[in-house]
Amino acid sequence: MNEQTINIKVSGTEEKISVEQYGKECASYSKADPATLESSLVTVYNQFLTDQKLDAEGVRQRITRLDTEVLQKKNTKENLKSEIVSLEHQKDSKEKRIEELTIDRIKLKEGDAPGGDLVPFVIGLFIVILLTFFLFVFYSSTVYSAIAGIKKGTFGLINPNVFADAQSKGGGDLAFIILAPVFFLAIGFLLHDALDKRKYLLITGLLILTFSVDAILGYKIAQNIHNNDFIAGLTNEQWHFQLIFSEINFYLVLMFGFVTYVIWGLLLHYTLNKYRDMQPDRAIELRLENLDKKIDEHRVDLNDVNSKMNNLKGQIIALENEIEQKEKYIIGYKNGDIPIDIPRLSSIVGQFMQGWFTYINFMFSTDKAKIKDLTEQAANAQKVWLENRINSLELGS
Repeated sequence: MNEQTINIKVSGTEEKISVEQYGKECASYSKADPATLESSLVTVYNQFLTDQKLDAEGVRQRITRLDTEVLQKKNTKENLKSEIVSLEHQKDSKEKRIEELTIDRIKLKEGDAPGGDLVPFVIGLFIVILLTFFLFVFYSSTVYSAIAGIKKGTFGLINPNVFADAQSKGGGDLAFIILAPVFFLAIGFLLHDALDKRKYLLITGLLILTFSVDAILGYKIAQNIHNNDFIAGLTNEQWHFQLIFSEINFYLVLMFGFVTYVIWGLLLHYTLNKYRDMQPDRAIELRLENLDKKIDEHRVDLNDVNSKMNNLKGQIIALENEIEQKEKYIIGYKNGDIPIDIPRLSSIVGQFMQGWFTYINFMFSTDKAKIKDLTEQAANAQKVWLENRINSLELGS
C-alpha cells in the first residue's frame, strides 16, 4: 500500500505529514515510552475513520465501483468453475484409462503373450547370414593378399583361389586363412554384448581396434597392388606412405571391411535382441513394462489434474470471501455506515510503528539492549491494541 498521510495541528495550523513521520514525532515527544503508544494509535485510527467518510457522490461512486468489482469476480469465479468441470472430465478419463490398463496388466500376467513379429527377425537373420559369409570371404582374401601379396590377374581385394593357394603352401596357412575372419566376427559379438550392457567405452575401443586393423590391411593391399603396377611398368613412382591418401584400394578395404563390419555388428545386435524379445517370457515382460510405463504416465497426468483442480478451488474460495466482503461494504455504504478496511488499517498502523522504531534506533543507537527492550514493548503494545480494535469492529459496519 502507498504511504499514508495524516492531518495534525502545528502552531494552530493543520498540516499533512506521512503516518511514518507522525510515528517518529510521537516517539520523540514521549521518549518512546510504550505507555503513550495507545493514545497516538487512537489519533491515527480517528484520522483513518475521517478519511473513510465520503459525500453522497463519493458514496455512489464507491458503490458503483464495488458493484463492478463484485461482478468481475463473479465472472472470474464462473470461469474457474468451468475450468474445474473440464478438469473433472479429464480426471474421469484418466482414472478410467488407468483402470483399463491395470485390468490389461492383470489379464496379461494370467494369460499367454501373443507371438512376436516374425518378419523383421527373419529378414534380419537372412541379412546377417549373408554378411557373415561376405565378411568371411572378404577377410580371408584380404588377410592372405596382405601377407602373401597380390597375384597377377586377380582383382586384388578378392582372391577367388585364396583357399587353394593357401593349401598349396601348407595346412598351417590354410588354417590361418580360415580362422582369421573369426577375429572380426568375435569382435562383432563383443560389440553386441557391449551394446546390451551400455559399455560405451568398450564399444569405442572395439571400433578403434577394428578400424586400425582394417587400415593396416588396406595399406598393405594398396601397397601390393601399386608394387605390381610398378613392376609391370604401369607407373614410374615407387611406393611411399603419402600415396595411401590417393589409392582407391585403401578406401575400398575400409568400406567393404570396416563399414560392412559395423553394419553386420549392429544388425547382429538387432537380430539377437529380436529373437530374445520373441520368447514368450520376454514378450510378456516387455508388454508388462510398456503397460507399467503407460500407467505411470497417466498417474502423473492425473496428479497434475488434481493439483490444478485444488488450486482452482482455492482461488474460488478466495474469490467468494472477497465477494462476500465487498457485498458487505456495499450494504454498509447504502445504510450510511462506514465499512472498515481492515487490511488498510493494519498497513497504516504498520507505517506508524515504522516511524516509532526508526526513532528508537536513532536515539539509542549505542545501547542495543535498550533498543531491543523498547522495540519489544512497543511491538507488543501495538499488537494488543490492534487485535482489540479489530475484535471490536463488525466487518462491513
